[in-house]
Amino acid sequence: MQKICKNCQQSFEITDEDLKFYEKVSPIFGEKKHLIPAPSLCPDCRQQRRLSFRNERNLYNHKCNLCQKAIITIYSPDKNYTIYCRDCWWSDKWDTINYGRDFDFSRPFFEQYENLLQTVPKAAIISYNCENCDYTNYQNDSRNCYLTFGSGVME
Repeated sequence: MQKICKNCQQSFEITDEDLKFYEKVSPIFGEKKHLIPAPSLCPDCRQQRRLSFRNERNLYNHKCNLCQKAIITIYSPDKNYTIYCRDCWWSDKWDTINYGRDFDFSRPFFEQYENLLQTVPKAAIISYNCENCDYTNYQNDSRNCYLTFGSGVME
């Protein structure tokens, strides 16, 4: 079956196997099966939507909310997040148990989830086992790197 993407207007195919898969994973509530509809967006537009929350390459100045050290972060200043530098985030200076919440079945799930996301400290950038790689993100096992993203084992 050929469909036109509602977003980019490109043609894309939905195969019989795709339709069988959607039918197979469709949820059953009570005794009624609720069929998952065929997608209305092409695979590229669906991927863009799934990844729209990610920021890997934009860096901002900030202060660690724990040690007050000047840091670089992936979170823009207009976000009201608690942001910790790499050392503080991985340290024992704070206790993750303090951020646990009981689920309130009388309130919507996403409202409670958003509150949790706003409250729990976030790591300024994601990197580990890096030396002198302050302006990088999603970096591992690297040394003396500058403006590299989503990579590792570099020098």
